[in-house]
Parts: sequence; structure tokens; C-alpha cells
Amino acid sequence: MDSSLLTRLLAAESLMEAISKNADLAGAQLLSATARPIDAPGYLSDLVGVTLAWNATTSLPTQAVLKASHVGFGREELPFYQTISGRLNCPVVPQYFAGGTDELTGRTWLLMEDLSGSHERPSEAPLPPTFARSTKLVEALAQFHAAGWNNVAWHDAGPTLWQRLRASEWLEPASERLFNQAGDALDSRARGVYARFLSDFATLVERSEQLQGKTLVHGDAHVWNWMLPRDAALGIPKLIDWDGWHVGVGVWDLAYMMALQWDREVRQRFENHLLDRYHAALAASGVSGYSREALQEDYRLAVLLHLRTPIARFARKMSAYVWWPQLVRIQHAVEDLGCIEMLS
Repeated sequence: MDSSLLTRLLAAESLMEAISKNADLAGAQLLSATARPIDAPGYLSDLVGVTLAWNATTSLPTQAVLKASHVGFGREELPFYQTISGRLNCPVVPQYFAGGTDELTGRTWLLMEDLSGSHERPSEAPLPPTFARSTKLVEALAQFHAAGWNNVAWHDAGPTLWQRLRASEWLEPASERLFNQAGDALDSRARGVYARFLSDFATLVERSEQLQGKTLVHGDAHVWNWMLPRDAALGIPKLIDWDGWHVGVGVWDLAYMMALQWDREVRQRFENHLLDRYHAALAASGVSGYSREALQEDYRLAVLLHLRTPIARFARKMSAYVWWPQLVRIQHAVEDLGCIEMLS
């Protein structure tokens, strides 16, 4: 992180003022905030550990992580922490202490719970976690989804899945460009599925808007955006990087996690068992009236709609190392789950 940015963000007086907006200082004063290295590489952000020294014994944080998003990113994550996470009161979301926007650079920043000592990544990307670890993740994901399940207070809280899907005027021309670039690496059957999908897309979006259990979704809940407690008895999984949050349905996050990110053989072994665990965890968190059969059908529709996602990656000029494996995986999932039957 740039040293001048770090100096501005860790200035004791202004940082204390920012923390006071989210916590009662009870007269405590911040004496200093000192940066320290942590093993937490950021992809679209810079992260450093912070040690905070107060003038008295306090319950205020003494260890934290400072995250400064790269220019153009993090704009949705900051309002999520400022307006949503505290009201949601879900332990899956990391604790938030302060945040803002640096005036000189326009970069958004967050001061958050330090997970570097207590938690770890579930696996080294792109290796999928073990089934046991994956189970912990989907159960925690269900706990997060249950916290906002069918709560009308969240329905107008931010962007919705359906707004995002409908804003897809780029989808057909981007698909054509991708198919031209892929050439005969993309067979006629895959092209046929995409032709039917594009033809039915508007109808599928309308159908998805009628699904049960509208809730808050993360939007980028792949397994490497999770942190697992090193000691399961002392903590729960934490979900990080909230720049893609929106209002939607829980199966959207599930399909993104499994059907888009995992190779066929792993997904086939894990998928149904993890859907069972997710459903059981929803029920344990108080969600009722949502059958396992309904979950399965909703999941199939979410998988089908995720045919859009690798095209979106391509349209944003991401590397083929990103969108090509996702294109292959989502086609496999659509085929394995019989999603093609949903197309006219």
C-alpha cells in the first residue's frame, strides 16, 4: 500500500473519529494505529494489519485489518458494511470498525476484524476444499441467507439480481464474439444450448424473480472468498469481499460456488450432499416452508442462468484463464442437472 495513503488512513485523530461512528468509545482515545504485515494478499485491494493503542483498557479493537480497494473497486462493499452488516447481525460477516473514501485517490477503505491469526483459506486456489470443509462453508452460507430470508426490509436495500440480469443487452453480441474466438473448440451442442438460452433468457429471468426466499446474496461466494476458523470450536467461517452483494435468492450463490467453479468430477461427488447440508442448515436457522425438492428446482434454474456468467467475464475482457474453464464447467452442470429441459 502506498505509504502516503497509509499515513492518511492511520492518522490517529481521524481514524478514531471514523471508529466512533460505529462504536461507543466511552471516553477512550486512540493513541496510535501502526501498520504490520499480514499474510493476506489482495486481488483488487491492498491489505495490511493494524495495531491500535488506546489510552485505557477497552473493548475496542486492538488488532484489525485495513483494506484499501483499488481505484474503481470496493464502491459497493463500503455501503454494505455501513448500512447492512450491522443491522443484519450475522456472525458470518466479518466485524466492521470503520470505513470511508480517501479524498485524494478516491479509493474506498475499510477497517475490519483481523482474521489472519484465527482463520485460514479453505484451500489453495484452484484446489477445491475437502468435502468436510465445503460442508462448513455451505452451512455458513445458509446461515447468512437465513438472516435475510423473506425479510421485506432488505428487498429495497440495494441492487437486485433481476436488475442485473435484465441489464444484459451486451449478452448476445458478447456471446457471438466469444464463439468466434473459441472457434471449433466449442462444439455444436454447446452452441445450440447457448442459442436456446439466449432466446429464452428474458423468460428465465422472469421465472427466477418468482422464486421463494428472496434474501441478501454475496454475489461472489466462491470458496476462496471464505475464511475457515483454524480451531472449529472457537469460531465460525467468515465470508469476505462484499463488493458484489445484492438482493436475490440463495441458490444463486450456491450455483456460483459449485457449478461455475468446480470441475465436473468434484462437483458430481459433492453437489447433492452439499445441497442436503445447505437445506438442513436453512431449517436449523429458522427457515420453514422451503422443501428440499423446491431447493433442487431453484438450484437448477440458477445453474442455467449462470450460463451468462462466463460471457460476462469475457465481455469485461478478463483472461481466457478465467472465462474458458467457467464456460466448460457450467455447460457440464447444465447437462448433468437436466437444465436443458427448462428451455423451450
